[in-house]
Amino acid sequence: MVRSVSSPPAPGTRTRTGPIGREVSGVIRGENPAGTVLLLDASSLLYRAFFAVPQSVTDREGRPVNAAHGYLDMTARLIGSRHPDETVHVHDHDWRPAQRVSAYSGYKSHRTEEPEALARQFELLWEVLEAFGFLQAEAPDWEAEDAIGALCAGLRESERAEIVTGDRDLIQLVRDPHVRVLFTVTGVSELRILDEAEVQARYGVPASRYADFAILRGDPSDGLPGVRGVGEKTARALVQAYPDLQALVADATAQRRTGPPLQRSPALRAAIRDAADYLTAMREVVPIRLDVEVRTWGGTRCDARLDELAEHHGLQSPVRRLRQALDPGDRGR
Repeated sequence: MVRSVSSPPAPGTRTRTGPIGREVSGVIRGENPAGTVLLLDASSLLYRAFFAVPQSVTDREGRPVNAAHGYLDMTARLIGSRHPDETVHVHDHDWRPAQRVSAYSGYKSHRTEEPEALARQFELLWEVLEAFGFLQAEAPDWEAEDAIGALCAGLRESERAEIVTGDRDLIQLVRDPHVRVLFTVTGVSELRILDEAEVQARYGVPASRYADFAILRGDPSDGLPGVRGVGEKTARALVQAYPDLQALVADATAQRRTGPPLQRSPALRAAIRDAADYLTAMREVVPIRLDVEVRTWGGTRCDARLDELAEHHGLQSPVRRLRQALDPGDRGR
């Protein structure tokens, strides 16, 4: 479960719908092209870190800091391996947006409130990231995926974005050569790199149709049941056979003879027909919004503040490793 509302943006907050924040360096580093922006799905990654790192990792008052510890180590590893020109930590502002819930009341309705030990670590993470001077972002009343979508939509021609997430919804944003997804397999030590070719090879549909594929198949993690009797194989066949969901529903409800694959399965045709209202509602739920307002904030790194936070919260080791990733030539701290 991820947080529902954010803290007020830090002083100096700026509102933009793109392009992303600061000017990039234009320096090609490693395999990454000039202008590579690393977009971290912070809410998703912090949640995963909470369950991956033991809660025995605590601050000096005995409070768990395992999620923040794990997240900072993930960030250090990513920066050290991907060498981005900019890193943006993107947060949920509302993990269950009203517009999605009004379209389908079951959206994420099965999820419970986040553990108290995790909730306080969101606040801690914001503080540490701010002390590092990282850019942070959110879309008021929307999820991190929507803020990421809007930032990707605003990329300059010279910019490339790599989205780090464990949420398959973000696969729909893949767009060569500008946007790739680095999907977490084992933390960030093993990443599945998804460009358009890999999405097609793995799922059998183009990235631009991944949302339709997900709607048909369903997503239990978001409380979306999908169409009765439709799994990945059938969802793939339907996406391949129809240009969009409207055409699929029109074919299923038509009085005339239908085309394949509905022609071969009266039961499938009936399932699509019965799910017509659901499929219509899902067009307001599953697609990532690209037009939302995005607030970004960030400032100048303050090492004194970092030292204070690291000491107080028992984060000396991950803060040191992240410093080293950001300043590989300086091993003195």
